[in-house]
Amino acid sequence: MRASVKGRTDPSRAPQDTAASESADEALLQSLTAVVLNWEMPDLTIRCVESLLEDGVPADRIVVVDNGSKDHSYERFEHAIGDCRLLRLPENVGIARAINAGARLLDGDDYLILNNDAFVQSQGSVARLLRAARQDGVAIAVPRLLNEDLTLQPNVVPLFLFTPLGALVAAAGLGRLIPRRLQPRLSAYWDHGASGTVVAASGAVYAIRGAVWRELGGMSERRWMYSEDIDLCWRARELGWTMWFEHDATFVHLGSPTLSRHWADATRAEMIARSEAAMVREHLSPSRARLTVLFLGLGSALRTLVFALARHPRAKASRGAARGYLGELRAHEGRSNGQRAIDAERP
Repeated sequence: MRASVKGRTDPSRAPQDTAASESADEALLQSLTAVVLNWEMPDLTIRCVESLLEDGVPADRIVVVDNGSKDHSYERFEHAIGDCRLLRLPENVGIARAINAGARLLDGDDYLILNNDAFVQSQGSVARLLRAARQDGVAIAVPRLLNEDLTLQPNVVPLFLFTPLGALVAAAGLGRLIPRRLQPRLSAYWDHGASGTVVAASGAVYAIRGAVWRELGGMSERRWMYSEDIDLCWRARELGWTMWFEHDATFVHLGSPTLSRHWADATRAEMIARSEAAMVREHLSPSRARLTVLFLGLGSALRTLVFALARHPRAKASRGAARGYLGELRAHEGRSNGQRAIDAERP
């Protein structure tokens, strides 16, 4: 047996190892189901799909779901990416329902869910992400996201934020003071500088084991839009699975160009807040959920005041978030009080 020097690759084995690795990656890609959602943004969707094709994903393993577009998106797809699986929904059914419909169209050993404004940046990223999701105990893997100018776009989110203490820490602006050794479990201020286990992440791009996806029943369809990605991570953790951040898989993510065409930042912030409040109520006890949503709302209100005094453009979005959290809290309290009154009148 030929010895190899530490830190170097044995030249007699390198080609075989490389060939075996490439073969394994190809097998992963051949059994993948990639789902891309479109709503009247065909140029972005085609660019997203083309980046997957260039990274080795077979066309027949890509499902493009046209979510009730009223333009000529579907006809564009038939012409430009007709080798992919195409699904046309007659109306916009929301993000979770549309993605679930796409996933049902093509069964896979793993699933890759992408926003249509996310594009492969480094070659081999899809395979790296799939390998990460196949690690022992791992169910979901997310890549490193970059803005269009290639600066970091943080995507790891601590579920600690959606607890009374975590929401209070965030409201008080103390997240940056949490020690590095407790990141990213307890704060959103993680440097994203290395691969490792995380608690949750926003879902511009993520890979999930097919068995776990099916066990969870896909995405929760209780909400029309927003928070379905964080909820998926939360439910996977409740089953004992871990999430993984894969630094060496990189994608560029533009950041909600589809939704910004339909709603202003403040409106979208309010929608996100309402969805997060509903998600918190589904996972926490009533008393803990109430405190969490209250602190999230007060934190947004405080940021609104600070931004307004500084004449910062983010003031409108923060105001929308505060309106969403506190409005959902009041609405839920009203529904709860009404139900208690009905129960009290029952014989």
